[in-house]
Amino acid sequence: MEETMGMTDNQYKDFVEAMKEDLEELNEYKEAGEDERYVKKYGRIMERLEKSLNR
Repeated sequence: MEETMGMTDNQYKDFVEAMKEDLEELNEYKEAGEDERYVKKYGRIMERLEKSLNR
């Protein structure tokens, strides 16, 4: 059986808030036509999510 470590409510809220801010920034890049910054930020977001899923 695999043991999992959960987040506290505050840790989860912090994670969600950070993700929301990242997505807002990502949207700003897209609206401004800053494709290079968009792709770089998108990559960092996906990497962070992947790391979170693999813990």
